[in-house]
Amino acid sequence: MDRHPFKFGKLAIGVHFTNREKERKRLRANITSGVNTILISPRRYGKSSLVQQVAEEMGKDRRTRFAQVDLFEVRNEREMLERITSAVISATSSTLEDRLRDLKRFVQTIVPQVGIGSDPTQELTVGLSWEDVERSRHELLELPEKLAKAKKIQLVLCIDEFQNIGHFPDPKATQKLLRAAWQRQQHVTHLLYGSKRHMMLDIFTKSNMPFYKFGDLLFLERIARPDWVKYITDRFRKTKKKIGPALANAIAGTMEDHPYSVQMLANATWQHTSGTATQAALDQGLEDLMDQYTILYQRIVDDLTTPQLRYLEAMSDGVERFTTSEVLARYEFGSSALVGRIRTALEKKDILDHQGTHTIWLDPLFRLWLENRFWHKPKRQFLS
Repeated sequence: MDRHPFKFGKLAIGVHFTNREKERKRLRANITSGVNTILISPRRYGKSSLVQQVAEEMGKDRRTRFAQVDLFEVRNEREMLERITSAVISATSSTLEDRLRDLKRFVQTIVPQVGIGSDPTQELTVGLSWEDVERSRHELLELPEKLAKAKKIQLVLCIDEFQNIGHFPDPKATQKLLRAAWQRQQHVTHLLYGSKRHMMLDIFTKSNMPFYKFGDLLFLERIARPDWVKYITDRFRKTKKKIGPALANAIAGTMEDHPYSVQMLANATWQHTSGTATQAALDQGLEDLMDQYTILYQRIVDDLTTPQLRYLEAMSDGVERFTTSEVLARYEFGSSALVGRIRTALEKKDILDHQGTHTIWLDPLFRLWLENRFWHKPKRQFLS
């Protein structure tokens, strides 16, 4: 019996992976055809899980290898090249001896520091000095293509939080460097994904930027409600528990179909269910989650200005047009110019995401916590 039917906080693959059939098919087709892909969605939408699921599916054919890099905490070119080199060497060779041999053979102008963990089958780490980078950056950037060609494989270089190159000392120069190297590679396909929509769009859709029209642009949306209902009811059933479609629908609706949050509330409801799930189990699970996150959410609130909190309250009240005289007066915004600044600030703080004329909460649980624990509003009734 599976005692952990819902997964969040870690990659959700296999039985824990929910649908995404269209996206998986599109990614597989792009990779097979050698088409670069830019994948964009807010955090916790399952980008990394999607990439890992496709890697698991396509990795059964050893002619296709995936090298995965995370730039989340990377802030300069040296660290980026260290991570790319480490990931590529590890992905293209299966033994420690082969990895060290490949590093010596294909990176000849430098002798990098190599870190080896207690398990030699796992990834090794490559350390570079700034002198190494200055002397061999082009050689390092050509390494993926050289390795893939020599080993007669198709390499997929997956880079998460790619927009973080925007924080590098000279981001445009780095982009030019990468584009110049990558556009010539025939045995490497690039899968670049990130969670900062506005930064990713600036990089890939502005005609004056080096990565303009670099590949297929794919936006990852929330999972459809029918898929959630089927997934939740199936996962309950796997653990000898039951949940009706209406309550499964309510779980997904309460969390606005947000992938991470739905998994979290489904798990909390499951924990309060001994036989068949009830509305009381869902309610108690939601209260538990708000209790768990109170300290974090209180810190977020403490970092918000009064106008920013008023903007969020207006969002909670269902306001869509923020610059009308009535809304400006009711929420004491003062001017439409201030509204624009507030909106930008909340986006930078990863609280809201503005998609054209539509605005979404990046964390539906935070919205519920504000409404129930901070503003003490009447509980919203779920609408299917």
